[in-house]
Amino acid sequence: MARSLDINHLRPRPRPAISELHGISRLAAKVGDACARGLSALRPAPWRVTLDGILVDVTMPSEPERGLLRFESQRGSLTALMLIDRDAISALLEAAMGGTGAEPAFEMHERPLSNIERRIMNLAQATIAEQLALALSETLGRTFSLFDGREAPEMARGLQFAQFRYIVNIFTHSGEISLIFLQNELEEQIAQDNLDQGREVAVQERIRLQEEVGRSEIKFAITLGQETLTVDDIAGMRPGTLINLTATASSPVIVWSGDVAAYEATLGRNGDKLAITIASAIT
Repeated sequence: MARSLDINHLRPRPRPAISELHGISRLAAKVGDACARGLSALRPAPWRVTLDGILVDVTMPSEPERGLLRFESQRGSLTALMLIDRDAISALLEAAMGGTGAEPAFEMHERPLSNIERRIMNLAQATIAEQLALALSETLGRTFSLFDGREAPEMARGLQFAQFRYIVNIFTHSGEISLIFLQNELEEQIAQDNLDQGREVAVQERIRLQEEVGRSEIKFAITLGQETLTVDDIAGMRPGTLINLTATASSPVIVWSGDVAAYEATLGRNGDKLAITIASAIT
């Protein structure tokens, strides 16, 4: 019995959480690797970058100490903010000055950054951003380039954001680096990647099936004319009974594939074996 429509049929499907999207875990891991490579470019040292979580509906910071990034690809752009907290900046200073972690972490509190501290932070953002472009290209399967200029749009506060938060450790110092992406852009890029992967899987599956069919064995049945016998004739058959054929060696041969007549052929010989020569396909 058909079920009548109710209001539940008209409600849109719930939007999947960003953490549930297919491929998001791999992307988060690659972003973490990019952060580690970017930090190592400042100083080769035992940097560790650990994903602390993926958050949504985050609030945009009001502090001016932030890095706005824009990554462009042939399938659209991806806008992000890179935030490096004071503890992470302190760890950067320790590494940049050649420290080994023997001294306690420098307390920066909430004072404005000095020129040296700001330069080191900006340098870290630049090296990490370069590695992020490579990580996005590798993970999403298309080339992303870092927007180079001052015309990147501001992040409107009315939009939804997804935050990738990482804990950064070097020696005994630790801090936090966050990448905050526009959520709709991130979802579109991941969805496009999943679509591309789905198409690639479909193509590979089609090729596999074609190759499998190409290796498959097909049995042919070959007939040299048709003969008609009565029921009495068949009932009287015994081993050794001869059946006179109306067809001759020059009569056409039909090659059957299952119940389908596939080719017309002629009878011939190949050494001491009978053979046929394909004459034409039956359409």
